[in-house]
Formats: sequence, structure tokens, C-alpha cells
Amino acid sequence: MSTEQTAWGDAEGRRRDILSSAELILEQSGYAGLTMRAIAVGAGVSSGTVYQYFSGKEDVFAALMERRLDELQHTLANLDRSLGIAGVLREIEPQVTELWRRFGRSAAQWEAKVLSGGRRGKEITGSAQDYRKTIKALARALSETAAASGQTLIDDPALPHWVWDSLIGLADDLLLQGARSNRVKPAHLVEFATGAIERGVIAR
Repeated sequence: MSTEQTAWGDAEGRRRDILSSAELILEQSGYAGLTMRAIAVGAGVSSGTVYQYFSGKEDVFAALMERRLDELQHTLANLDRSLGIAGVLREIEPQVTELWRRFGRSAAQWEAKVLSGGRRGKEITGSAQDYRKTIKALARALSETAAASGQTLIDDPALPHWVWDSLIGLADDLLLQGARSNRVKPAHLVEFATGAIERGVIAR
């Protein structure tokens, strides 16, 4: 988070300050520590100011996820398709792992709170739409990369969802160091997993 004071009237800068404060709190204290008051203190504003931008911490959390997903979509759109499917997946793995590290443990709590309250605010709806955009961006990248290598993907709408879930599983293992505890180096695990995913999505 920037230590510079955001200029009065800079609404976009103020929103960035709020989100930076929230992301730091989430990293240090988890979802339970993410309160509107704590976010306000970290951003150097009043709680009322935070409420001008977000209706609650559920919306703040959704906005944070949306920002990370937007970054991932940008990466997917600009990756060199000649890398091959496994190569493309290795390129995005650090971003997926970082996304899971920051939000994965809190996502279930966030979702439960949203569903129990029946809330479907602008930020929450936007986050769901951004997730769908990310899956579409992944599907497009896989399809274009396969075509560049003269390969054909299995024709099934479940394919990009399975690839995403596989990457999340890989991220979870890397963060918990499960494979490392059995003397498998992280780089080897990433290479094996992305290669296995590639073999699993190519039509024979």
C-alpha cells in the first residue's frame, strides 16, 4: 500500500487505497479480520468513506478477487501460443498460486456469508462474471495454443473448468508443500502436473 496521501477528490485513488488495505488485512488476519473499520484504518479514511465505495466486506473481498482475475485474463490473452499447452499453464501457475494463497482459504467463508444473506450486490455479481470471463479466457488460450501446435482439444464444455480446478489443486499442494514433504521439488511437480494436464485434454 502506498504511503503517499491520496489527493482529495481522487475517487479512483481512494478506491485503490481501500483495496490495498483490505488485501493486506486479508493476508495477515484472514477473512475474520477483514472488517470495514480495519480497512478504513489501513486506508487512512473513515469507515463512512469505505461504505461510500463498498456496501460491506463481502463486496470488498469480491473486488479484490475481480482485480486478480482481471490480471490473469490479461496474462492469458498475451501469452505466446507457441509455448504449448503445458508451457502456457506453467506461465500462469504463479498467478494462480498467488490468487489461491491470498483468497483460497477465505473464499468458502465469503461464499457462505453471501449465500446465507441472499446478497447479490454489484461487486459480487461482477466477481462471478469475472470468474466466467477467466474460464473463457483460459478456454480460448488452450484452444489457440493447441491449434498452433497442430493438436486438437477434447470437445467438452467441462474441459476449461477441469483445467482450472487442476491448477488450483496444484497451487494448494505447492502452498502446503505436500509434495515437497515427500521430496518432490516444486519445479518438478509443476512440470509433471502441467504435462499431465496437457495429455489429459488432447484428443487422441
